[in-house]
Amino acid sequence: MVLKVRRFCIISNQTNLNDEKEASSTSMSEDKQKILAVYQIDDAMVNKDTETLDNILDVDYVLVHMTGYQQSKQEWLEQIENEEMKYFKTMPQKTAIKIEGNTAILICETKIDARINGFRNTWSMKIEMHFEKRRDNWYPVKALASSSY
Repeated sequence: MVLKVRRFCIISNQTNLNDEKEASSTSMSEDKQKILAVYQIDDAMVNKDTETLDNILDVDYVLVHMTGYQQSKQEWLEQIENEEMKYFKTMPQKTAIKIEGNTAILICETKIDARINGFRNTWSMKIEMHFEKRRDNWYPVKALASSSY
């Protein structure tokens, strides 16, 4: 069964993140839906909506770029505001979620049309976003971007 959620994520009940069988339960499905609801990041990046990004991302959120540079949430939001990082379009190709207890990893294979420090390109990327669950809410705490998928 494939479930289309918003215009940017496609989720499958089967995941290739590892060989473990995921227990099919209502709470697992609800948690996946909650994670996807939080994953509004693509739209917010394109719309330069740093207020939404600030509200979604954990206070100590870190973005690890393809270069290995570890960027704080505040620095990233400032670069979006001043358009050092300008996102034009995101084109997610495939998304999967793996939940283990109160942590989750969302992996999204995507193409991103962006201008970074004056250089515009469309990058094929794999984003690995780590989430933590606190009470009933999921918070992105770290994202790792790599150039190949």
